[in-house]
Amino acid sequence: MNFRAADLTVFVFVLGVMLSGMWLAQQFGMEWSPTLFAIVAVVAAVWTAYYRFGVEPRIDASRGDDDNRQEPGVGDGAQE
Repeated sequence: MNFRAADLTVFVFVLGVMLSGMWLAQQFGMEWSPTLFAIVAVVAAVWTAYYRFGVEPRIDASRGDDDNRQEPGVGDGAQE
C-alpha cells in the first residue's frame, strides 16, 4: 500500500477526534491507560483505511461527474 500525505492527514484528524472522545470519557470517570490509547490508535487506523478505500473513491467519482457537467468555455480559473 502506498501511503500519501492525505492518509497521514486523515489519520491525525481521526486520532485527534478519538483522543478528544477519550478525554471526555475520562471526565466521567473512565481511566486512561496505554491499552486504551493503543485501541484508540488502531480504531483510528481502521477509520483512516475506510476513508481511503470507501469514502475517497466516491468523492473522486462525484468530482468526475461535476467536471463532465461543466459548461463549455468555463474553466477552473487557469489561464489558457
